[in-house]
Amino acid sequence: MWSISHSTKPESSAALELAQRSLKALKARQDLGFMRLPERSDLWSSSDARARELRKQAHSLAVLGMGGSSLGGRAMMQSLKKWNETHTVEFIDNVDADRFWKWLRSRTNLQDTHWVIVSKSGNTIETLTMAECIDQHLRQSGFKKLSASATVISETDDNPLMRWARKEGVAALEIPKDVGGRFSVLSPVGLLPAGFYGLELEGLRAGATWALSQDDLIARLAAQTLMSFDRKEWITLFWAYADGLREFGLWTQQLWAESLGKAKNRKGDKAPRASTPIPAIGSSDQHSILQQVMEGERDKFLWFLRVNQSEKEGPAIEKNLFDCQTIMAQKTMGQLFGAMATATRAALEKQGVQSLTLTADALDEKTIGALFMILELVVGTLGEAMDINAFDQPGVEAGKIIARDLLSQ
Repeated sequence: MWSISHSTKPESSAALELAQRSLKALKARQDLGFMRLPERSDLWSSSDARARELRKQAHSLAVLGMGGSSLGGRAMMQSLKKWNETHTVEFIDNVDADRFWKWLRSRTNLQDTHWVIVSKSGNTIETLTMAECIDQHLRQSGFKKLSASATVISETDDNPLMRWARKEGVAALEIPKDVGGRFSVLSPVGLLPAGFYGLELEGLRAGATWALSQDDLIARLAAQTLMSFDRKEWITLFWAYADGLREFGLWTQQLWAESLGKAKNRKGDKAPRASTPIPAIGSSDQHSILQQVMEGERDKFLWFLRVNQSEKEGPAIEKNLFDCQTIMAQKTMGQLFGAMATATRAALEKQGVQSLTLTADALDEKTIGALFMILELVVGTLGEAMDINAFDQPGVEAGKIIARDLLSQ
């Protein structure tokens, strides 16, 4: 599965002890449901059953959702892309009106599309507005109303989305109250799209269960990060040398930033500073941001994510077309990819940029399920170590209030 294959410096005993205590405190909390999702069989079985039902009805799934209602599912689909897909999944997660209407009006398969509306609170203004626009477009185009081909994923209490679903007879899947939106990928939020796409849900579940047993790995990753904070490395760069993890980096960015970027600790005092997360992809970003990382301020700590399969695939080059390419004779593209990853890390370390490397053999349902849970546990552990509430987002809510005031004027 996943392992730390390299780190610039070993974990200090103080950082490791703090991480171990913090992970233990995190796991003892009864108010956090994300760690218990793998054992909640009803969520997995209901998601699987609904996905199987929808695969018989439609070949296209369109998921409407913002932030944690979309990013996890997108990351899962891209990580585990099927090149011979029979069912497709799209995620609509922005209200850029120009792009949205061009996309909607260009669709020729409206009758073969099922719509999934995801909002934990049930009142996310962007998501509900998209749903209203789609319903209006379906009616004006001569199709049945949205409720005839929709599924809702939300908390199941009394909220606007659930009231609509009950009134219209729309099927609904549950986001548990004790699971925050950005921690919900292993709930129906991610499981329904995954099942519709044809992924093995039990593989995701097995990977997440494995991660929950890896206390040493989680503590080491948290300790390395706490040490980077002590060194005042205020940018954590998640550099994945696997193209399948491109969208995963965006999910990590939200998880890290919303959870750890807090003004106050749990006592109401000024919170410790946390780093800003930035995702990157190798070797593409060697040609974009590497220069700044290499010779800019020493305020960065890198997580390299490597996948052995990405460094082994493909045949050896039998004939060079270009006279500068003799070095690649009898080499594979995978060997080039691996050399770039190793060389980038080594060059950065020579410049004093510190890093760790997390490695897996391949991207499959088990490793992706594990990676989701690993990052959630690390972020939760860091929250405990920093004595902050890693499970709210007051800064985000402030902007929503102002936006609603502007619209109501």
